[in-house]
Amino acid sequence: MSATTTEPRRGHSLKRRLLASMAAGFMLLLLLISVLLWNYARAASNRTYDLLLAGAALSVLERVSYNSDGPTVDLPQSAMDILALAADDRITYRVFSPGYGEITGTPDLPVPDDLRPSAEPVFYDAKLDEGFRFILQGRQLTSASGREWVFVQIGQTLGARKAQRDTLFLYGITGLGGVSLIGLAFVWLAIRTSLAPLGAIADTLLARRPRDLSPIEGDPPQEISDLFRAINSFIAQLGRSRALTESFIADVAHQTRTSLSALQGQLALAVDAEDPERMRGRLGKAEQQAERTVHLTNQLLANAMVIHRSDDARLEPVDLRKLVRDTLAELLRERRLRAATISLEETGLPGGTAPIRGDAISIREALRNLIDNAVRHGGPDNTIVIELGGDDSAIRLTVSDAGPGIAPADRGLATERFTSINRKTAGSGLGLAIVRSVAEGHGARLELGSSALGGLRATIAFPRLLALLLTCLTVVAGPRGAAAEELTIWASTDRVAMAPLISAFEARTPGLTVAYREFQTVDLHRALLDVAPGEAPDLAISSAMDLQVDLVNRGLARRLRIPEPLQPPGWAQWRSELFGFTFEPAAILFNRDLLSRDELPTSHRDLSSFIRDRENELRGKIGGYDLRRSGIGYLFATQDTIQSVQAQRLTEVLGRANMRSYCCTADMVEATGRGELAMALNVIGSYALNLSVAHDNIGVHFLDDYNLVMSRSAFVPKTAGNPEVAEAFVTFLLSPQGQQLIDRDTVLIPLAPPMEDLSPAAQLLARTTGSFLPIRLGPGLLTFLDEIKRAEFLRSWDATREQQYGP
Repeated sequence: MSATTTEPRRGHSLKRRLLASMAAGFMLLLLLISVLLWNYARAASNRTYDLLLAGAALSVLERVSYNSDGPTVDLPQSAMDILALAADDRITYRVFSPGYGEITGTPDLPVPDDLRPSAEPVFYDAKLDEGFRFILQGRQLTSASGREWVFVQIGQTLGARKAQRDTLFLYGITGLGGVSLIGLAFVWLAIRTSLAPLGAIADTLLARRPRDLSPIEGDPPQEISDLFRAINSFIAQLGRSRALTESFIADVAHQTRTSLSALQGQLALAVDAEDPERMRGRLGKAEQQAERTVHLTNQLLANAMVIHRSDDARLEPVDLRKLVRDTLAELLRERRLRAATISLEETGLPGGTAPIRGDAISIREALRNLIDNAVRHGGPDNTIVIELGGDDSAIRLTVSDAGPGIAPADRGLATERFTSINRKTAGSGLGLAIVRSVAEGHGARLELGSSALGGLRATIAFPRLLALLLTCLTVVAGPRGAAAEELTIWASTDRVAMAPLISAFEARTPGLTVAYREFQTVDLHRALLDVAPGEAPDLAISSAMDLQVDLVNRGLARRLRIPEPLQPPGWAQWRSELFGFTFEPAAILFNRDLLSRDELPTSHRDLSSFIRDRENELRGKIGGYDLRRSGIGYLFATQDTIQSVQAQRLTEVLGRANMRSYCCTADMVEATGRGELAMALNVIGSYALNLSVAHDNIGVHFLDDYNLVMSRSAFVPKTAGNPEVAEAFVTFLLSPQGQQLIDRDTVLIPLAPPMEDLSPAAQLLARTTGSFLPIRLGPGLLTFLDEIKRAEFLRSWDATREQQYGP
């Protein structure tokens, strides 16, 4: 190459060439279209789900009526079914009248500031514990005092509409992305043309010989002139680095050649000597020269190693105190150090540690060289003092000896390679050079001075690493202790049924204990609503699916990360917060001594006729749940009214037959076994199937039209103290191991039974020809939890029970 060009002339603008190849408003147009598309997607999703809110509000308004006590409402199931089309969204509602106040639902929901009575729907957003979209719509009723306004207010969380908004936007932006790619193809053509000078630079560099480190010549555009200068600067640095390397190699070659030549000369003189004494003297000098050669070689290798590690090593937290002690323990085993007196003094080390960031191998090599220098220059009665001290900013490692020391004027020269100040004790001239390289690689300072012993005092001042950081790293990296953990479970399931699952999970989680507390379903619901801060359980399990949905709908549950392969069917989960883990159909339990299977009804219609035709025979011998005390009983009863037009007729027939009410399944099973009951309705199938296997006089019957199926469900409260372990327990319940354990060792029925080795109850269920209808977790279950609707349902149920006292 010709003359060097360090300041290339400024030519045409690469930026202008690129901008001229692109449409001036391309990016602005793309951004504008994206904003418009986002607004369109948001408006479209709002319109879609606002229709759900409007439909639900209209269906509720249609059921608003006026009686002697004022406005009332019979909340329709269809309203909740409409809202359930957004399957994972929570809902809230209320019905109120300005003249009569709250009628039903959640009181004091937010309303617009400018609320005016109107039959037109009003949509607006409001923030509760999370974002909600509300509809507010009114209707006028005729009362004794005139026309009265009644308002329906329904709110729904924004999850479904946000998902639809994001989907619409994604599809639209994908199309724009395709158009953008076509535009980028044209831009690429322009870039290739504009960046041709860079290709020329690359070709120039590729064509160079390895030893050609001359700067690049050229006439680059303005935009890459800095790149030209940077490349030329790097080439210059590379040249200086190569010059230093070549100089170092030359020095090494010279030193090694000189040392080996001296060794060869001594050996040659020894060969020529005829006198044994003179030969012995020459061999002794050859041995000393060999030692110096070995020492020089070791120092050269150490110097190369230190330089390499100072460039590439990753500094890590190191306790310098421990490192110094370990290094001294190794050195004191060497024979050459036994003649010297070596002592270690430690001052100013809080906590007994000296934390720094460093490379242990390099620091150990620096300390070895300082001690080696002290031994070499200290004389026959040498004393070496190693001091380790520090303050808030630095940790200082000092080595002092009793030798001749180094004059202040020579201390700068002493750290240069192959420089020996004292020719009588000259070594390789690399010892202090290695120490200086180690200090520079650690951001430390090397200070040379006079020691109190009269010799050299060499100090390396390392930046201090906070002791707290070293302690934290030790805690994190150290072995974890088996700290005791406790998982608190509140459940409406008998502990005996859950005991095998709890024991298996405790065995899989060393150090864990499970605290299990039993409730009735209704009591559990109340306890979770009224729990004090800091006293919430880690996990709540209940068979009352509607009460569980109510708690989750109130925002009390946290989202769980259950692996996709373990997730239950759609009907047995909601919002990734509530998960069912059993499959338990409602069954009819009967006493074989009082009834035969052949005469049992096969449908709900036949069941009503069966009881009516045998009313005298079955009077007082039919059992069912107390709907006020049993959440699962209330769930089955309300779901029957949705699924069958025969539900009301069956309720009336049971009232005339003096049906007995029980709080729980176990009491009905015992009464059936003793013959006090001929049959019990809507009994939890898992208990019924297992007991029928153990008791010859108890049978289980399923109807052919439908049999409701509930699933015990679990959720982790937001205020749980140990949510990670609770999530692991839910995952275990849904895993193949957990489901197999449910089938094999408990009275429950798994949601996903194993393919083989079924329990007797699961085998009986598999042979049953009944039609099983799972109850879906979701907002639809909130319908009969409405205060007015629940009160009316229970009032009707009470009325049928009172028939037994009538004429």
